[in-house]
Amino acid sequence: MKKIVLLAALLAGCGGKAVFGLSSSNDNDPQALAKALDLRQMSAAPKPIGGSARAYVVTSGKPRHLIAFDLAGEKAAWNVAADVQSRVAVGGDFVVAREGTDLVARSASDGAVRWKMPIDGQFVGAAADDKRAYVVTQTGTDQKPTWYLIALDGGSGKQLWRTPSTGQLGAPAAQGGLVMAPFLTQWLSILDGATGAQLTRVRSTDDEITFAMTTSDAAWFGSKRSVVRLDEKAATGARGTSTTGMAKIPAQLEKATYAPDGFDAVQAGYSASDRVRILWRADAKGDAWKWQGGGVAVHYFRYVLGLDESGAVRWAYSHPKVELVASAHTGAAIAAVSAGGEVIALDPATGAVRAHAQLDTGGAPVIGATFDADGWSPSGAGEPPSTVQALVAIARDRDARFEGVKELAVGTLAKLPGEQVTRDLLAMLADERTSAKLKETVIGVLASRDDPAGLPALIEALGVKSDVIAGTEPIAVGAVARAVGALAKQPLDEKQKAAAVDALIGQLRAPSTSVGDAVDVVHALAALGGAAAKAPLRTYLLVYRTDAEFAKADALVAATVDATLAAGADDRELVRFVADDARTQPAVADYAKKALAR
Repeated sequence: MKKIVLLAALLAGCGGKAVFGLSSSNDNDPQALAKALDLRQMSAAPKPIGGSARAYVVTSGKPRHLIAFDLAGEKAAWNVAADVQSRVAVGGDFVVAREGTDLVARSASDGAVRWKMPIDGQFVGAAADDKRAYVVTQTGTDQKPTWYLIALDGGSGKQLWRTPSTGQLGAPAAQGGLVMAPFLTQWLSILDGATGAQLTRVRSTDDEITFAMTTSDAAWFGSKRSVVRLDEKAATGARGTSTTGMAKIPAQLEKATYAPDGFDAVQAGYSASDRVRILWRADAKGDAWKWQGGGVAVHYFRYVLGLDESGAVRWAYSHPKVELVASAHTGAAIAAVSAGGEVIALDPATGAVRAHAQLDTGGAPVIGATFDADGWSPSGAGEPPSTVQALVAIARDRDARFEGVKELAVGTLAKLPGEQVTRDLLAMLADERTSAKLKETVIGVLASRDDPAGLPALIEALGVKSDVIAGTEPIAVGAVARAVGALAKQPLDEKQKAAAVDALIGQLRAPSTSVGDAVDVVHALAALGGAAAKAPLRTYLLVYRTDAEFAKADALVAATVDATLAAGADDRELVRFVADDARTQPAVADYAKKALAR
């Protein structure tokens, strides 16, 4: 809110304006807002503004190309050379974007140029509805800037009105004859698209307004923290009393946003921010906020993660090889396009791939895309993806940018059952390319899995011996031992339990086992219990009680003595013998006496 206060202070001497002033007679007026919203010409059912579901895709190169891709027909409707430098806004029968230094409108039917308007100053953003295009520009100097919201006829490009503002305007949104403009990150001004007259404003009292956007059934605004439905309740100006959605997003995905920031010049065009996006739909009506489908999804570079309302991962999709550069939630599908021109549609509930097509880009990478596909539902059903495989792909990705989401993937994997999950986690530990930080995360979750199905994989890992000639080396002996010990609370197959004891004993006796790992091995043997584990512990204590190096390892001495004492009355006598025998190292004898006294 400091930013809002500062900007307001800077404009305090500017005086009031009929539009975009610091004061207004119809701020947060529920009746004025309801009346304005009633003026919208809305479709009866969700549908694309242009009539057919399309993705308007921009490719790199000299020149760049704009491709209108028919999602239902899985083919390009047209492909034209166009120096697109902004996001594409879709109107009723036209599309508009900044091309070079002009705002250019093209026919939606064939991509032909319909009209051009030279952009005076800096381009901020554009929007369109059935009949008109709207553009925000900034002119002047840094010390004395002026922003303009301009309306143009979609058919001819004729300027209909032009409204100045001495306060910063963000990228606009348009819907059914209304145009909405974020103003100074505190207001959302709602104007009549035909005349430019201000109908009302929403003034936020507890958060910034950094974007406005529309779906075919509603309008929305918000910030990085939340999204608000533009309805009569929004006139309160407060998130708590408006129809507000705040998705629970894991900390590792906290960079994801609900929409592009309308005040960020970089995000006026397609950028890396489009690759970290919350994909959501919410009910357009009703007293309370409701996420459609029971949650949201997060597009994170090559991955899409479906989240439930608690923020837990319910499915994961991993796109092969290249990043997804643009995505959108159509209501019935999650549509995305990759840098390589692959167009996919995922089921929002399961992550199943319901459509897959290849766009002919002439070998040029895709920069970004705008989807006009509200209500589009692909005909294909698709099989839900393997969440385990997708999470493993995320966790083992070599890209250093993904460390946070890798940790999320590992944490989610730890909650899934099955031997293969345990094997995948162990493989990450064995892979020298896994970062040290991620290995710490894997080690931390292994013992928390509490899944007996993974015991054979743990036994196999403990069975590996250090052998220079064979080139083998056990991995994370201590972590694996802790995982085995944690399973002791579960009903275990007796043969597997005996195999686990044998594998632990093998590591306990191995010269390559460190003191720290040996402590974990002893604890695991004690947890498993039984005669098979008891005898090796007795032998280990008797053999090493006279060893000077063993005596220096306080933690190992304590673990071995305590584990032996816990085994039973006969073992108490063994510990008494160790405590009293003159051949026992003093440090070992001293600890044994203290343990007996306890």
